[in-house]
Amino acid sequence: MAGTELKDALKNTADSIAAYVKNVATLTVETQTVEVGVGAKPTLAARTVISLDGENTSVIPAQKNEAGNLQVDSTLYELHMQNVQAAIDYRARMLEAMLGLLKSKVG
Repeated sequence: MAGTELKDALKNTADSIAAYVKNVATLTVETQTVEVGVGAKPTLAARTVISLDGENTSVIPAQKNEAGNLQVDSTLYELHMQNVQAAIDYRARMLEAMLGLLKSKVG
């Protein structure tokens, strides 16, 4: 009986981890802006998509300066990158927790 319970627990844990990994296979971070006091809806300002294999794509707004070169809003960029790092850190902690749970069921 204990063997069956352990097998079921391992299967349930593995299924939970597989579902979580499927959900986090792509991490999307969006930073939005809104004009204060106007009541407007938020506008997408920057987006980063990171795949579990490390590939990533970022879309960051830029404007041409007086010299005709593209220039990124450094404040917005820094805020967006802080959001990206927070999301990466959270995903890493969640994956570590899931692996710890699996190890505790096996051990």
